[in-house]
Amino acid sequence: MTDTLAGLLGPGARYTGDLVFHGRVRIDGTFVGTIRSDDLLEIGPTGTVKGEIDVAQALVAGRMDGTLKARERCTVLPTARIDGRLTTPWLDLRPGARVHAEVVVQRADADD
Repeated sequence: MTDTLAGLLGPGARYTGDLVFHGRVRIDGTFVGTIRSDDLLEIGPTGTVKGEIDVAQALVAGRMDGTLKARERCTVLPTARIDGRLTTPWLDLRPGARVHAEVVVQRADADD
């Protein structure tokens, strides 16, 4: 994982489509579509993502509607709202966060 910001969708910006990236990407605008990465996705407090996310790590401070899979870790901050489905082996859910989702917290190698 890298701390260097590789991309930013700023407040007021809107993008529809597919995003595949390396490095850290932050969304403060509106993104509709699919996001895939082996790195970190940040959804800022003003950010909204609608669709499907499959990343190594996610930091959610804004809104996520759809499916979020964080293969290593997901941190959900107090300003966040998640609606849909959340899957991760390590969930850090902060007080105040609103999660209206099916939540699965399980290591990939764990027995069912």
